[in-house]
Parts: sequence; C-alpha cells; structure tokens
Amino acid sequence: MNTVIAGGGVAGLEALLALRAMAPNDIRLTLIAPDPEFSYRPLAVAEPFGLGHAHSVPLSRFAAAAAAELIVDAVVGVDDAAREVRLRDSGSHPFEALIVAPGGRAVAGVKGATTWWPGGDADSYGGMLRDIDQGYAKRIAIVVPPGAVWPLPAYELALMTAGEARAMGQSDVEVTVVTPEREPLTLFGERAAAALTDELGAAGVGLKTGAVAHAAAGGGLTLEPTGERLDVQRVFAIPRIVGPALDGLPCDEEGFILAGDDGRVEGAEQTWAAGDGIVSPIKFGGLATHQARVAATEIARLAGVIVADPGEPVLHGRLLTGRGSRRLRGRGDAEGAPLWWPQGKIAGEYLPAWLAQHGVVSPASSPPTDDEGVAVERPVRALKAPEYQYLFELGREFRTDDPAIAALGRRMREAQSR
Repeated sequence: MNTVIAGGGVAGLEALLALRAMAPNDIRLTLIAPDPEFSYRPLAVAEPFGLGHAHSVPLSRFAAAAAAELIVDAVVGVDDAAREVRLRDSGSHPFEALIVAPGGRAVAGVKGATTWWPGGDADSYGGMLRDIDQGYAKRIAIVVPPGAVWPLPAYELALMTAGEARAMGQSDVEVTVVTPEREPLTLFGERAAAALTDELGAAGVGLKTGAVAHAAAGGGLTLEPTGERLDVQRVFAIPRIVGPALDGLPCDEEGFILAGDDGRVEGAEQTWAAGDGIVSPIKFGGLATHQARVAATEIARLAGVIVADPGEPVLHGRLLTGRGSRRLRGRGDAEGAPLWWPQGKIAGEYLPAWLAQHGVVSPASSPPTDDEGVAVERPVRALKAPEYQYLFELGREFRTDDPAIAALGRRMREAQSR
C-alpha cells in the first residue's frame, strides 16, 4: 500500500516508525516534510536561562530507518478523491493512504506582548533576565492567551524567573501569570490545578485567572472581563496555536483539521490526520504520538495486518510540584526546574525509543515516585468538559489576527452562504 505521511514533526515521525514496525512488508512509505530536519527540545524552557538546547536530527535518518522515500517539500493541499497531495514546489504526489501531520502554527496571542515559545528566540527572554539582574525590570507578567495553547511553559517560565530573580538578589521582583483558565492547568484535573496553585504561591508568583489580557494605553495590561489594570513593565506571552488550513481538508474557523476519534478526516476515505494541526482540546506531544498510532493502526489494518488497538488517547505524566524555588542552579544542572515528567514532554511508543537508541537523547529517566507531585491520567474525552467548552468559546470570541486564518474564515462564510 502506497502510504504517504505529510509532516516531519512528532506526530509524523511517530506514524512513520509505527507503520514500519506494524507492517514491515506490506506498506511502501513516503515522508513529505517542508524542512530537512526534525528539531527536538528536551528542556526548551531552559534555553533563555543559558541551559538546554535543541537537537536537530536529519529526517533522512528516520527515512532510512523506516525504509521510506523522503521528499523535502511542503504539502499545500489534499485531494482525497483523486488520491494525491499537492506540493508547493514539485507538483503532486499520489497515495493510497495518507496521514496528514503538519502541526500547528505559533502566532502572537497577546497584542503588545513579546511572544516566547519553545523553538522561538531564547535571547529575547535572556535580555529580560539581564534587566532583572541589573535592577531595571521589577514587574513581569507572563500571559496565557485564549485559544488553542499548551499552557505548561508559561508556568515553568514564571516559576524559574521568580527563582532566578531571588538568586540574583532581586527580592522585590514581582512575577504574575495571567490566564483565561479558571484554575491553572484546569484541564489536567482538580488535583493538578490545586497543586500548581500551591506551587505558585510558595514561589511568590502572582496569579490572575479567568482573565484575557490586552495591552493597556500607556503601558501595562488591561484584564477582561473585569477591566482591572495590571501595572507591569515587561509582558511575555506564550503563543496561540492555529491550524494549517490545508486546501481540500475540512477545518474549523482557526484552520484545525476536522477528524474523528479514529483519526480519519471528516468526509475522506483514505486520509487520516494527527497532531497539533487537528481539532483537539489541548496541544501536547504525548497526545500527538497517540493520535499518530491510532491513524497508523487503521492503515495497517487496511493493508491486511492484524494489530492491537492502541486504546484511547490519554494525557499522561506527572506534575512535579513541591520543589522549592525551581531556579536553574548552574550550567548543565536543571534539577528541580521542569514541572512535567517526562521532561521531553513526548510520551510515545516509537519516536522516544528511536531517539534514545540512536544517541540523540539520553534514555528516559526513572519515573518519579508516587510521592513526587501529582499523577495526571486524563483521557481526551475527560478533557472535553465544561471548562474546555468555556475555553473554546473564549478562543472563538478573541479570534487571532493571523491573516491566513482571517482569509480562511471569509472563505468558510462564503461557502456557507452559497
């Protein structure tokens, strides 16, 4: 079966390795990705602090391991009926089965804020840390925008900034997290939210929940819906994620691909989707790999291979609380800094094992003991609770200004009116 995987990120590579393992002799694989390398960031939140760095791995190594053809090009459209993907630079490519895993796109979610994300410009935050050290920055806000986000880095950044400020002797620095969530990490469950609230309080980090932040005239932030003014000197925000808005695939108003629980794209016969580019309650590497395995399982069965059911996608890991200041104590020593285990934030069956086996990363550390933090085991269906619906509607109300998504919205409304 001629199977194409579009995307060289976490979901795409998990699907590639899974399909080769599930159907070693029954599937011909092609990997199509716009960049020739995969970037893996095991502790990306540490980069602004001079610690941690990205590992870049040529996609050719993954393709060779999976006996797959590699095409470095961007998929710009899909025609499921004609069984072909359209490429930016090299025409089209046929398929009998397709997994689309293009990922999401990071865009600014808060006007007037500096947007920081793992994979972004570490120097921008490093400059702010130098300002703290020299006494120029005393009031810092770290903002979670409305819409689709992975909120954990905002809390890690706030805790580590507060710890570093104290270590610099700047005891009067105020760090505040602003989030539309009613509780921090509310989708992780009540115990995780309560534990993180305690952790922020112990570190002296302020918290404004149920709030959407906007730049205020004259500086600082205005918080909706209360209208409260937050007097801060520096504002950093994690990005809002928007979908790929691929031509030919159904998607919502922010470009996220519509797919069923089995990963099959709505209305398609031979196209599946996985990862941050599909509609889902939260953007997380561990969920992306599970979605990829679900899609790979469906295709392997289509090829006549008997494979086990991968089960329901689950947000799985441990929130590591109770670790004091969480400052990064020295170069190469990030002890106590991360909030989440596993630190790489990718819990998969195939990709993490491949990275360890090929020396890209160290083998996974031992799991934390039961008394270290709070275990999180949340099925995706549990994430689709009233809180998720509230955050979803909030995201619709405060739409992104990304021009590609605005154009998508116009096209969708025109199609609906016709």
